[in-house]
Amino acid sequence: MMDIKLLEGQSQVSALFGVHLLDIVDQHPDLRVITADMSYIANLELFKSMHNEQFINVGIAEQNMIGMAAGMTSEGYQCVCLAQACFISMRCFEQVRQYMSYMGLPIILVGLSAGFGLQFMGNTHYAIEDIALMRSIPGITIFSPADAAETVLAFNAALDLKKPCYIRLSGLNRNLLYKDDFSYNPTQAHILKEGKDIAILSTGSMVLSALEAAECLERKLNVSVACVDCHCLAPLDVKVLTQHQKAKLLVTIEEHSIIGGLGSAVCEFAGEETGYPPVLKLGIKGYSVVGDYQYLLEQHRLTTPQIVEDIETKYMSIV
Repeated sequence: MMDIKLLEGQSQVSALFGVHLLDIVDQHPDLRVITADMSYIANLELFKSMHNEQFINVGIAEQNMIGMAAGMTSEGYQCVCLAQACFISMRCFEQVRQYMSYMGLPIILVGLSAGFGLQFMGNTHYAIEDIALMRSIPGITIFSPADAAETVLAFNAALDLKKPCYIRLSGLNRNLLYKDDFSYNPTQAHILKEGKDIAILSTGSMVLSALEAAECLERKLNVSVACVDCHCLAPLDVKVLTQHQKAKLLVTIEEHSIIGGLGSAVCEFAGEETGYPPVLKLGIKGYSVVGDYQYLLEQHRLTTPQIVEDIETKYMSIV
């Protein structure tokens, strides 16, 4: 059982690699951690010094990293590859498709600093299409955890699945959403709050904001608002959509393009069924003016007050 108290104040990345990886490495002698020059950023320095034989730094060569992992995995090693999310998804797309997914190899990819995590590095470093790219590749399980605790559980699940996996780490340091031990099903969405009028489905860094928005909307509009953490994006938990089919409005919120991510996945399912309400997709709508994290969120109306305002406007237009 995970000790959540150890994760207080940790970012997703440092919680996973700075704390948890050291705890489990002795249980996984075949584990090999391969990074594209991200050992310091991912807090792997202690792991590197203590388990140097299980650590490989390929340098700034993400495509080579996937090829090496494929070869090592075919020889029986459990490989975890980590790099900036923009590069492990876009630069490595062909390698992920051919070497990892097509061959069915259980490599775990970890995308660091997804969304706007790299702030002043600019649009070349914003990973806002990575979910869309990974969703287009058959057979990959995609995790988008909401906090450090859920990141640890997603990583454990990826190890157990023995399938190609992508873990997307978005957002900057945040408070824990999950502060108590809870039952984690890797492919089942977490219903954080029940409601019947509006159902908000969010993922990754937006889950806490979605929960805050849901509570604000209930006070402001006197409505009942459900809030769902869609921590697994492929396969999508469609049962949770069925549970909220009678809501007047479905809302998706993600620190990702509104094209190809959670919102698209929800619309793909609802569009093939009957009786679903309108879907409001909140997310990134194009390129950004470079700035700090909060400024970037504000540009795309992804702060809690902006989310509340946009949901209220849409809801009032349909009731």
